[in-house]
Amino acid sequence: MAMRGPRPLLLLPFVPLTACLTFASGWSSIAEFKTFLKNHVDYVRTSFYQHNNYCSMRMRRVSLNKKPINTFIHKHIEAIKSVCRTNGINFPPDLRKSNNTFKVTTCRYDKTHNQRHWYNGTFYRRHIIIRCYQAYPIYYHE
Repeated sequence: MAMRGPRPLLLLPFVPLTACLTFASGWSSIAEFKTFLKNHVDYVRTSFYQHNNYCSMRMRRVSLNKKPINTFIHKHIEAIKSVCRTNGINFPPDLRKSNNTFKVTTCRYDKTHNQRHWYNGTFYRRHIIIRCYQAYPIYYHE
């Protein structure tokens, strides 16, 4: 005689699969957030007298040699994260623009310079534009 009624044991193999998929879906955003931190946040700003020396050193330190342009934000990560929540406005198509200005250094690769991996740096106070995922910054819009 066959069993009748619900068979919850048949669903048991799907529980670990569902848990794994849920857990794994957050890993990529955590990795993107860590990459954002490494590539774009320098708080408290590493002290260098000249912005060019700062950029050349910083770009080597974070292994972004020969990247054409990169910006470092000199503000605590909580202030940057607040742009994702309440301290920013939607900026099409899927970005957020800060309500307040931030201190930033923009580094541009100088391929004409006789030293390898030389960057020209410019220090600004400006609004930042970032992409957020679950209230975490994951992309800086140059």
